[in-house]
Amino acid sequence: MSLTLDDVQRIISAAATSAEKESFRDTLLLKLMAGYGLSIGEIVGTAPRRWEKQTEQWIAAEPNLKGLQIQDLSKDGVLVRRKMGGPTELIPLKPEHIAELRKLIGRRTQGRIFEMSVSRAEQIARKYAEKAGVLGGNVRPQMFRDYFRNNQGRPLLSATVPLTEGGRHVGRKIDYPGLTYAPINEGGVILLFATMNSNDELGFSVESIADAFPDALVVDYRANRDRGVKKYIEFEFVSSNFTKHGHDPAKCDIIVCWEHDWSDCPPNLEVIELKSMIKKLKDV
Repeated sequence: MSLTLDDVQRIISAAATSAEKESFRDTLLLKLMAGYGLSIGEIVGTAPRRWEKQTEQWIAAEPNLKGLQIQDLSKDGVLVRRKMGGPTELIPLKPEHIAELRKLIGRRTQGRIFEMSVSRAEQIARKYAEKAGVLGGNVRPQMFRDYFRNNQGRPLLSATVPLTEGGRHVGRKIDYPGLTYAPINEGGVILLFATMNSNDELGFSVESIADAFPDALVVDYRANRDRGVKKYIEFEFVSSNFTKHGHDPAKCDIIVCWEHDWSDCPPNLEVIELKSMIKKLKDV
């Protein structure tokens, strides 16, 4: 199960219009997950325990993540310290969301902006999903983060700026001429498509690029270099995002993606998986 743009909007709207006293806090919690890709542990912290292998039991210990702290909030956004050796990042927040977070500061007593447990956050996600009629209320906080990853944060787009020496996140090395790393999002797919096309390995002539669906109008010269056919292309990081984004298969001819994972893709849609094309080129 996955959340669509409409699902997210309906759930956030249900929280925002709730008459409950905690509505403001709950709405902001959902916005941070769906709009900025923060995990529930990063927002509210993780349980103060750890797994002991010898006894195979959870024992009391410091939490892996303490959750958003008051000192982590600046005029530019919120500093997130990823667990498991991940990078420290400054997540730029929209000014209105920084202002909303600041409203919670002062009410806290233990340094956290959100004083709640992970289980409480899970209850909040289910409650407002049920009110909104989304997936029968069977919604988990991780699904909001997955939504962000699959949709680049729409409708609350925000870039992340890593502060570690490694710089921005990159995919695995592919060492394709003109591009060192594999795509990790839709923008990377578009860049790789353009690079491969300019290297004369695809066979398209791009007529126009649009903000709305479908992404591009091209002339397909693959079958005949002297007589092209106009076709519409939609770019996706993974092909299954096509249906998650609510696109109409009847209004598109080709999906260009990094990875083809849509088993029920309609037969009228051609899927060009750049990942397999790169592999074939390297194997030649």
